[in-house]
Amino acid sequence: MAAIILGTAALSLAMTRLVPPLRSADETFGDLLIAHASPPEAQHPGVALVVLGEDSFATLACRSPVDRGFLAGLVEHLAAARVRAIGIDILFDQPTFPELDERLHTAMRDSPVPVVAITALNHTPLTDQQRAFLDSFTGELRRGHANLAKDPLDATVRWHVPYGSDGTPSLPAQLALLGGGAVPDEPFRIDWHGRPNPSTPPFPVYSVEAVPVLPRDWLAGKVVLIGTALAGIDQHRTPLSLASSSTPGVEIEAHILAQMLDGRVSPRLPLGGEVALVAAMSAAGVGLAMAGWPLWLLAGASVLILAGAWAGGTALYAAGGPLVPLMAPSVAWLVGIAAMTAHLSLRERADRRVLMQLFANHVSQPVAEEIWRERATFMAGNRPRPQQLTATVLFSDIEGFTTICEALEPEPLIRWLEGYLDAMVRIVTAHDGVVLRFVGDAVLAVFGAPVARTTQAQIDADAERAVQCALQMGRELVTLNRQWQAEGLPAVGIRIGLHTGPVVAGSLGGLRHTEYSLLGDTANTAARLEAHGKTVDARSSRHCKIIIGDPTYQAVRDGVAVLPVGEVALKGKTKTVRIWLVVDDAEPGYSSPERCENPPEKKKS
Repeated sequence: MAAIILGTAALSLAMTRLVPPLRSADETFGDLLIAHASPPEAQHPGVALVVLGEDSFATLACRSPVDRGFLAGLVEHLAAARVRAIGIDILFDQPTFPELDERLHTAMRDSPVPVVAITALNHTPLTDQQRAFLDSFTGELRRGHANLAKDPLDATVRWHVPYGSDGTPSLPAQLALLGGGAVPDEPFRIDWHGRPNPSTPPFPVYSVEAVPVLPRDWLAGKVVLIGTALAGIDQHRTPLSLASSSTPGVEIEAHILAQMLDGRVSPRLPLGGEVALVAAMSAAGVGLAMAGWPLWLLAGASVLILAGAWAGGTALYAAGGPLVPLMAPSVAWLVGIAAMTAHLSLRERADRRVLMQLFANHVSQPVAEEIWRERATFMAGNRPRPQQLTATVLFSDIEGFTTICEALEPEPLIRWLEGYLDAMVRIVTAHDGVVLRFVGDAVLAVFGAPVARTTQAQIDADAERAVQCALQMGRELVTLNRQWQAEGLPAVGIRIGLHTGPVVAGSLGGLRHTEYSLLGDTANTAARLEAHGKTVDARSSRHCKIIIGDPTYQAVRDGVAVLPVGEVALKGKTKTVRIWLVVDDAEPGYSSPERCENPPEKKKS
């Protein structure tokens, strides 16, 4: 079971990271929570945006490149408002009027507050002339790249790379360093700043035209980002885009900057927590499958519990808790249920195959159903586990079988023996016994295995069935002998030994051959009782001698006629055994002389 849990957990984690539809679904669920379930949060006090929109460009002398004289004046106004730092998210890769370019360059270089211009990393598609002008214009200034990391699966911005491959910091990283924030060395998942309410942005946003007339304390002490807010220009897909239109690049930079200034990390559950949750869901799914519920109930419970988990994860995030990625746990839950169900099904088939190989041809249908129903009590590792039982063992043998073998040719001998054994097996199974094996003409059967009996009444009932089975075997020989004599085959008699007591039952053998076996004194005693029948002159019926041990007699004494044989010393036993001869007083036309001299003992209840 542990292997299934761990394997399912590992597979689920791998699938939600390597299988594109699953990874996309996992990320999309997180995006939906961020867009629609983020808890309210006050506007960030340390970051503000100054944007150029369509109305702003309508008043500028030059739209592209942006009027640099206007930008120079904007930088001067912001510096006069005592902002903490200025970041300009506009790429200066082309010259305009030389005097305006120089004015902006001077304003940025000589500003009393730090000004950061954006640059482009090496893989940014710029011409040689554009890159040369960019390096020349910003070479003396503080710089940061504005390249955004986009998920290759759906082009959504979810992560930020604070340093380029050449070590250049990003625009928000450079501003965070100026503002005293901590900048991680490695890429990190963005923690999107929340809104006070749906109609209020997460950061104060001002148009460039409004900056000269704003009260100075509105911007004082803030890090200000300057950028554009134009449809189709520098717009990107983010988790916030699910709640509105695409997100401007300058706003994305503001979220990243605010995160680094605050020292926050993504609210998404860390990998260690996700691994623990996936393992727990896998274990829960395996446990549910082991409950053995019907398939319809298992499917219904699976869906309801899974829906509850997703609703609970949403409520947890909305209440300010972590963002729990639920795709991998959900996959672990479903795969855990499916894997354990399949495992149980395969194990059930293997158990059924083993049981059928051991018992199918030698038990009645009710016994077979009981064996299958109670298999959990005696099966282990696809084979019956050794167990101590109290059962009644029956051992029968044909009188004079060696002489018969010498008298018959092989083909009629086998045909004759098969008919005999088939009849005996049919009688045993009709009395809910289990035929374990044939030893030549001998039959070994047991009543009370492999399902253990738990009460004395059950043990006595097994003994009663065993005795009745023996009696019926003798009666069946009346018909068989009449048939054989008509066919010119010899008539026979049988001896049967029955003994009740403890046995050790279990499966013996290896991969090629396995059989269900009985070990212990009870089985040996039944065989010795059958052999001792050779020395007893009296018969149970015309064609049968049935010798039972005292434990069997005590179980059936109220319903069976018997003759005492006495205390005898059986071969291989040091202590004497009290034994009895069962008398079939129901066989028509049979009268034993012994019954006249020694009336059968039979108690009536």
